[in-house]
Amino acid sequence: TADVHGRAAAMERRGCGSHWAFCDFFFFSLFFSFFGLAGSSSSSSSLGLAPGTGTGSSIYTDHPSRGMSGGAAPFLYRPSSTDRMPHASAASAAFGAPHLARRPKNLIGDAYLEEMVAAAAAAQQRLHHGRTSLDGHPHGGEVLNILIQFAERPDESLSTNYSDLLRRDAPVPRFAALLAQRLKTPWPSPSDSALEDASSSLDYSDPFSDLPPVSLKPTHTDEAATRQRELLRGHIQQLQKASQQKHEGVAIDACGKLLEIFSPDGPDGSMHPIAEGKEGSRANSISVSSERAGSRSGESRANEAAVFMSEHGMLPLVHMLSSSDSTRVNLKLLELLNAILQRGGVAVCETACLLGVIPAVLRFTEPHLPQGTRLEAARFIHTMCTRSVLTLQMFVACYGLPALVRLLLSPAESHELVLFSIDAMKSVLDMKGHSPRNDLCRTFVELGVLELLMHALHEINAKHPGHAERASEIFLLFSCADTVVKAQIATRLVLPGLIRVVERPHEFGPEVVLKLLRCIKHLCMGDASHMEALQRAKAVPTLVAMLKLTQAQAHAMSSWAEMRNVCVNALYLLCKISRSRQEEAAINGVLPPLQALIEQGSPLKQFALPIVCDIAKASKRARAELKHHRGVQFYLGLLATEFWQEAALDALLVWLLDEGAYVSKVMEGPQGVQALQGVMDCGNNLFVNMLEPLRQIVYNSAPVNRALGKLAGHAGVSPFVSSLVKRLRHQDALVRRLLLDIMTSLYEHHRSPKLLVERHRLKPVLTDIIENDPGVLVQNVASRLFRAFEAHDIL
Repeated sequence: TADVHGRAAAMERRGCGSHWAFCDFFFFSLFFSFFGLAGSSSSSSSLGLAPGTGTGSSIYTDHPSRGMSGGAAPFLYRPSSTDRMPHASAASAAFGAPHLARRPKNLIGDAYLEEMVAAAAAAQQRLHHGRTSLDGHPHGGEVLNILIQFAERPDESLSTNYSDLLRRDAPVPRFAALLAQRLKTPWPSPSDSALEDASSSLDYSDPFSDLPPVSLKPTHTDEAATRQRELLRGHIQQLQKASQQKHEGVAIDACGKLLEIFSPDGPDGSMHPIAEGKEGSRANSISVSSERAGSRSGESRANEAAVFMSEHGMLPLVHMLSSSDSTRVNLKLLELLNAILQRGGVAVCETACLLGVIPAVLRFTEPHLPQGTRLEAARFIHTMCTRSVLTLQMFVACYGLPALVRLLLSPAESHELVLFSIDAMKSVLDMKGHSPRNDLCRTFVELGVLELLMHALHEINAKHPGHAERASEIFLLFSCADTVVKAQIATRLVLPGLIRVVERPHEFGPEVVLKLLRCIKHLCMGDASHMEALQRAKAVPTLVAMLKLTQAQAHAMSSWAEMRNVCVNALYLLCKISRSRQEEAAINGVLPPLQALIEQGSPLKQFALPIVCDIAKASKRARAELKHHRGVQFYLGLLATEFWQEAALDALLVWLLDEGAYVSKVMEGPQGVQALQGVMDCGNNLFVNMLEPLRQIVYNSAPVNRALGKLAGHAGVSPFVSSLVKRLRHQDALVRRLLLDIMTSLYEHHRSPKLLVERHRLKPVLTDIIENDPGVLVQNVASRLFRAFEAHDIL
C-alpha cells in the first residue's frame, strides 16, 4: 500500500495532471484490493468527515479551490479487507447514482470497478456541496466504510471552474472516460445497457460472491446463519493455529468440531453408498447435492462449505495434509475434507483443486497405509473424478492415474477401494472434450492396471455386478486403443481371466460377457500375434461353446442375439487365414450352429459360409467332421446360392482330391448332377471363375464325368453337354478352350461316345471352330478332339 501511495505522490511531484495521477494510482490500488493486499479500513477523518483517528498512510494534495476545512482535498484509496462488492450498489443509490443501484449485485472486474468509481464521484460531489459529514444520512452507517475508500479531484477537462461542481445539478465526473484513456482499453459508460449482462461475459467470477457479507448486521431471519458463520470462523482459526504450531491435539479437536457442522445428512452418519448400474457414477456425483438441498431449512441459510472456502479454511487443511505424518490427524483431515466437498458444490471442489488439495491427498493411496486412510483418500478421488469436468482434468493433470491403480492393490473385503477406483477410471476414460484417450489407456497399461482390474472383476462380480459391468466397459475401451494396448491385453496375465468370464455367462451376467466378447473381437482385428495368443488361451473352443448354447439357455440371456453376432464375427476373423484354428473350430463342433444360420438365411451367413467352406481345406480331421454333418450335400446345396458357388465348388474339389471315392459317390447322384448343371447356367462372371475347378472335377472323377455325360430323356441328350455346347460361343478364348477340355474329358469317359457326338451334333460345331475361331489354342484343342473322333471311326 505504501508503495502505491508513494507512486501517486511521485507522479504529483513530477507535475502530472491530477486526473492522470489519480487514474494510475486508482488502477493499482484496485488491483491490490482485489487480492486482499491493501491495508485496513481508514477512518472517517481521511475524508475530513469526522475527527479523531489518524490518517495512516493517507496522501493529501492541497488545492485552494476545494473550500474544505484546512484546505485539504483528499486524494486517496484506502480499501478494507472485509468490504464486499455488494456495498457498491448501495453506495451508488445513496449518494447520487440511483441508476447503478438497479444493476445486478456481485458484478466483478470492469463492471464493479466502474460502479465503485461512480459511487466515489457521487460522494465527492456531495462533499463539494457542503456536506462535511455523513452523520444523519439514512444510509450513512451502512456505506461509510465503502465510501471513504474513494475520493478524487474532478475531471479538469469537464470545466475549468471548480465552482461549477458545487451546484446541485452538477454532473458526475466522467471517470469512465479517464480510465479508458489511461488503461488504453474500452470502458463502457454507466448508462450502457450492455452492462446489464456484464456478469455473463467476464473472464473471471468469484464462485462465492453470492455469500452474504459478514460485516453487515444480520436481520432476525439471518441471525442463525450469522451465528453459524461466526462459529465456523472460530473453528477455522483453531485449525490455522494447529497448522502453524503443528499441534496434533488441536488439529484433531478442530476437525472434530468442523465435522459436526459438515456431518452427512444420513441418520447413521455414514457416507452415501456407491450406486450400481449404468448411471451409477453420475448418480453418485449428484445424489449428495440433491439430498443436501432437500434437508435445508431455507435458501437464505448460508452454505457452510462455501463459507469455509471464503474464510480461507482450505489452506491450513491442505498444508496439514501435505506435511502431517500422524495417522490420526491425517484420517481426521481426510474425513473433514470429504465432508466439505460432499456438502459443497462444484465451485467448492474446483477451488479446492486450485489450492493444491489433489497432490496432498494422493499420497494416502499407498497400500501400506491403514485401510481407513486409504478409504477416505479413495472417497476424495471419487469425488474429484465425478463432480465436474474441470476437477477431473485437474486430477489427471496432477498425475492421479497411478493413485487409481494403487487403490486396486491390497483391497479390503468390502471392496470399497476397488469400487471407487473403477468409477474413477471409467470417468477418466469417458472424459469429454479433446481428451487423449489412447494415451490415457497407454498410461494405465504401463502402470499395470490390466491384471489388477481383471482380478478385481472376478472378485466383485458376486456382490457388485454393476461395478463388474463397469470394469468390463473399461476393458472394452482398452481393446479399442492402439496395438500397444492390445498387445498388453493379449498376454498370459490378462487373457485367460477374460476367457474364463466368457466361459461362464450365467455367472457373470450377459452384459459383462457381451462386452468382453467385443474385446476378443477387437483383438482379432489386430496383429496376427494377438490371434495366436487367443488361440493359446482357448478362445476358439470358448466361442464355439457359446454358439452351441441350447435354445432355452439362449432365451435366458437378454443379449443373446448380439452375443451370437459377436461370436460369429470373432470366429470368422480367427479362422480366416489359419488352418489350425479352422480344424480346432470343426473339432469343437462349430458346424451345426453355422449350418443352421446359413439354412435360416440369417444375415450372419456372410460370416458363417466362409468358415464352413474353409473347413474342407483345413485337414483330414476337419473333413472327418464334415462327413458327420453331411458336408458334401451341404456344399452341393450352396452351388445354387448366389455369390457362394465358387467357394463351395472349391471346397468340393479339395475334398474330392483327398477322398475321391466318398465325394464322387455323393456327387454322381441326382443332387450332384443337378447342382453341377447349375454351374453351366449361372451368370457370366461366376461361370468364368468356376470353369477351372469344374474342369478338374470332371477330369479327376470318372463317376462324376459319366454322370454328367449320361444321355437321358426322350431326346436322348445330356443337359450338361447341351449347355456346354451353347457356351462355346463365349467371346473369351480362354473360356472356349476350357469348355473344349471339359468336352474332351466327357468324350473320353463316355460309355457311348458315338451317340454323344451324334445326339449333340458335335461335328459341325468343331468344324466351325477349326475354320473360324480366332484363337489358335482353341483351334488346336478342337482339332485334337476332331482327330479323336476320326481315330475311333466315329464319323
